[in-house]
Amino acid sequence: MSRLRRSLLTVLPKILVSRTTGLLAHCPLPHGLRAPAYRAFARRYGADLTELADELTSFRSLAEFFQRPLRAGARPLADAPLLCACDGRIVTSGPLEGDRIPQVKGVDYGLAEFLGSDPLARALHGGSQQTIYLAPGDYHRVHSPFAATITSIRAIRGTLFPVNPAAVRAIGGLFVRNARVVFEAQLDDGRLGAVVMVGALNVGHVHRSCAAGARVQPGDELGRFGFGSTVVGIVAPGGAAFGIRDPERRVRMGSAATGD
Repeated sequence: MSRLRRSLLTVLPKILVSRTTGLLAHCPLPHGLRAPAYRAFARRYGADLTELADELTSFRSLAEFFQRPLRAGARPLADAPLLCACDGRIVTSGPLEGDRIPQVKGVDYGLAEFLGSDPLARALHGGSQQTIYLAPGDYHRVHSPFAATITSIRAIRGTLFPVNPAAVRAIGGLFVRNARVVFEAQLDDGRLGAVVMVGALNVGHVHRSCAAGARVQPGDELGRFGFGSTVVGIVAPGGAAFGIRDPERRVRMGSAATGD
């Protein structure tokens, strides 16, 4: 099945499909259809509508609904040195394997290729990482897991494979083949770090909520996805480390990322 899935995903015109989906998602919905459409989406994908900051009818399109803000207090921040950057499920978390990031059992990929920077990869060597998969129903804004200055924001071109667990198992090095945006950061404790928003099928655009040079505190918004994707947080060794070890564990933005 993995071989067949790999073949089908490879020949699929992923960027064309994603652009078409994006155009459709941005089409305005008639006012009377918005609430029923979004409730149907929530039932299908498990989105929690009680957390919304705004009325359902205020979202003019599915694209706006995908990037919906939360009401104040919906995500209290843990008192921890590193936080989870988004809602979703843990794919892998914990120490880097030298200069490589575990993807799934028996599969990994290199830091330098993933980050698009040899110097940053060398600085992060031996540190720790947390990879979180966002399903379509999850809250799709991504926040800083640490206090830092964003030193650069780098877009890396690539394709748009889906990033669900089945696709990750089937496609070797998927995360270094997909388009992504790298937020490089200088942490307040002096270490370097990064947050990488990985594009996916139907998620061809990443909205950036901050600019290079910005000071961010834990929980400050970095960017937004549409539909579903993956976020990877990485920090250099020498301080607090990402430490949630159990794959598939459900996490929420703002929860502690350092516990087992």
